[in-house]
Amino acid sequence: MTSNTRRHLFLALKLVISVVLVGMLLQSVGAEDAFLRMIEIDPLWLMASIGFGFAQMVLGTFRWQLVLKSIKAKMSWVQLLRFNFIGGFFNQTLPSSVGGDAVRGFMAYRAGLGVGAAVNSILLDRIATVIGLVLLVAVMTFMHGATLEGGEWFTSSVMSVVLVALCGLVVLMVMDRMPTRIRHFRMIEGISALAVDARRTFLHPLYSPALISVCVMGHINMTMIIYMLALGLGVDVSLSNCLLLFPPVLLIQTIPISVAGWGVREGAMVTLFALAGIGGESVLAISILFGLVMIVISLPGVILWLISGRNTLKQAEAFAER
Repeated sequence: MTSNTRRHLFLALKLVISVVLVGMLLQSVGAEDAFLRMIEIDPLWLMASIGFGFAQMVLGTFRWQLVLKSIKAKMSWVQLLRFNFIGGFFNQTLPSSVGGDAVRGFMAYRAGLGVGAAVNSILLDRIATVIGLVLLVAVMTFMHGATLEGGEWFTSSVMSVVLVALCGLVVLMVMDRMPTRIRHFRMIEGISALAVDARRTFLHPLYSPALISVCVMGHINMTMIIYMLALGLGVDVSLSNCLLLFPPVLLIQTIPISVAGWGVREGAMVTLFALAGIGGESVLAISILFGLVMIVISLPGVILWLISGRNTLKQAEAFAER
């Protein structure tokens, strides 16, 4: 079986998982109730959520630029913003065997960034995003975790994830210290280079605090989208509860078993927001609307992709195999 066939089979499996999970949730909470809630949303709050969505693309671009600066690579902010929109388009609206990260990494490489810098900057961008998310979840759990009914398992789970994430980051940063006899393997060479860049990124006295701050701001901004949608639907949920319960959903959504997080996100939201007493049909409506908002803000990416040349996808697939 070729690597291309495996990628397409994995994509098909993710599509099936997304459809099955969403279908099960609609059946359990009531599809009609969820859709009735969705069409009741106040248009002004919906537009506000879309505005926060576009702000997320800007924050994501600043985050990527900080990573590049920390590893001594340069690219203009405008170019990075364009690549972010194109990557978002592939992530949200175009199921394919190559993700948006591979596409934006390839486009950065094609624009003059070295292969190592392009690959490592994308990986470190994702790692920084997860670290910022874990820190936000830990802080909010410490401050408000006790307010959840029967949420002891939530607090213990969060603390476990925080420990694993921090240990994982430490291990990554020392991976280039492996025995010399195994460093000649191609994968090990790549990991060693990533470890060096990870230290430059996360131990830099200037860029590291700025990067983590932008990451946390990004997750708060994403949570504001949820809060705006909740206000638009008249759901009685506080901003503090959203900040406590939605970031873990983003963390769970990083598990690559569905397309753009569909199904996984909805299931996690219904489960976690139930701890705050929010009805399943309202939460499901918010989650589906959130997914649609993310699709809307990624649409400029299709225009930018067509301008850049439609062969980008095939070239990005080849780039991802390096």
